Amino acid sequence: MEFLAKILLSMAFNTFALLVTEYFEPDFAVLTDVPHLVPLVALLTAMNLTVRPALRIIFSPVIGLTLGYFNIIINAGILYAIDIWSDSLTINGLWPLVVGAHAVGIIVTLIDYSSAVIYGSGEI
Repeated sequence: MEFLAKILLSMAFNTFALLVTEYFEPDFAVLTDVPHLVPLVALLTAMNLTVRPALRIIFSPVIGLTLGYFNIIINAGILYAIDIWSDSLTINGLWPLVVGAHAVGIIVTLIDYSSAVIYGSGEI
C-alpha cells in the first residue's frame, strides 16, 4: 500500500512540475489534455522511480565530486529521453531543458522528503 501511495503522490507532483515548468518556460511545451498528459506523467513517474535511482547509483562518485550538481544532468537526460519518446512533451533548446530538470529535481526531492515524513522511514 505504501508503494502505491508513493506512485500516486509522485504522479501528482510530476504533473505539477510539468505544468509549472510549461507555465514559466515558453519553449517547454506540454499537451495538457488528459489523453496526452496521463501517459506522459506515467512515463515520467516510471523513469523517476526506476531509471533515476539506477543512474544515481552508477554515477554516485561523479555526483559526490560535483557536490550533487550531476543530478541535474541525470534529470535533464530523463526529460530529454521522454521528449524523444513522447509527442506530448516538446522541449526547444538547452535552457528549457535545464529549467525543466531543475523543476523535476526539486519535485523529486519533495516527493522523497514527503514520503519519508508520511511513512516515517527515517530516510531523506
